[in-house]
Amino acid sequence: MKHNSKLNIIIFLTFIFGFGIFNLALFQSDKISSLEQRVLTQKPVFTLARLFKGEFTREFDNYFADHFVFRNTLVKAGARLMNLKGLSGSNEATLVRKGGDNTVKNNTSSDAQYLILNGHSYTMFQYSSGAAEAYAKALNRFKQAAGSKVRVYSLLAPTSAEFIDNDNYKSMTDSQKKAFAHINELLDPGIVQIDAYNAMAQHIKEYVYFRTDHHWTALGAYYAYTKTMEAMGQQATPLSRYEKGNIEQFLGSAYKATLNYKLKANPDTITYYKPFVNYSFTRHLSNGKTLEQSKVVSPDYAKPSIGLYSAFLGGDFPWGEISTDNKNGKIMVVKDSYGNALIPFLLPHFEKIYIVDPRYYKESLTDFVKKQGITDVLFINNSTVARTTGIADLLNQLMDTKK
Repeated sequence: MKHNSKLNIIIFLTFIFGFGIFNLALFQSDKISSLEQRVLTQKPVFTLARLFKGEFTREFDNYFADHFVFRNTLVKAGARLMNLKGLSGSNEATLVRKGGDNTVKNNTSSDAQYLILNGHSYTMFQYSSGAAEAYAKALNRFKQAAGSKVRVYSLLAPTSAEFIDNDNYKSMTDSQKKAFAHINELLDPGIVQIDAYNAMAQHIKEYVYFRTDHHWTALGAYYAYTKTMEAMGQQATPLSRYEKGNIEQFLGSAYKATLNYKLKANPDTITYYKPFVNYSFTRHLSNGKTLEQSKVVSPDYAKPSIGLYSAFLGGDFPWGEISTDNKNGKIMVVKDSYGNALIPFLLPHFEKIYIVDPRYYKESLTDFVKKQGITDVLFINNSTVARTTGIADLLNQLMDTKK
């Protein structure tokens, strides 16, 4: 018996070490996973200090896992198993729960639930009255701090899950309409509410949401922009004024999270609209770099390493500034990534457009308003603000920040 146990241990260790050597011999050094459309972990820098702190071994584990031999085959197999789960009694729908919902940075409630139905992904919404109330309080606090001379607007963007056209599955996601109504009834009367919800509902038969991604399309953002101009007492620019372009074969965040083969078979097209006014655009990045002479929309930004949705504004960053030839006020847009596709439509209406992403920005919002002489502030966030307190917490932190 002892002899058999020792033999089993020897065989097991031989297999483990042998496979490890085999993996090192065929080690994959790709920087980007075309399958998952993300940047793979790169080889960590070795120092004795990082080794003793455990940082090197932890990062090397992630590096090893991302470059494991036959990794793509195993990832595909795992995704297939998830897809086979489906929903009871259904051969057309798949329900997948995945961690890493990055709608809110450092969000502790990070699990996202995806419904894949007829080649279309829906990120399911779970309502939290506490989160809705926290967001309304944060906006009210900002309005009070900004003062009566600053016009404040609130745009709540519904996600595609609100418009699931199937009664069997619609009940699986909470009502965003009711969630928005609760936020709106708590807002300071001085905050102007922009009805993006009905803008999307009225055009839901059009291509206003991506199938493989959680964002709205530029067309969806345009319809929300028309409601924004209506609330501001201005005339929206006709879409026909814009030159448009297309980026094909877009597989977005829902595909990245689920690797669902039905989504891969039904990729999206990103249509973008080029601004027709003269402007300059400067981005201030998280790494401290400043990029001048940027474009607000460009297919050059659409790279797998940062995601093709980055065609709008070049992705997310702490803050940026757009200057135009207009002489008609300065607006600060405090936004999540839903704002990226809408902001380019604001160029004909303001001389300065300041872009602030509270997930990355670190300074005081109210000080920024005063320093730049901002006349209008627009908050754009999707329904996540009625699911988690992440954005509300960040806004409160940015009002507590002292230079």
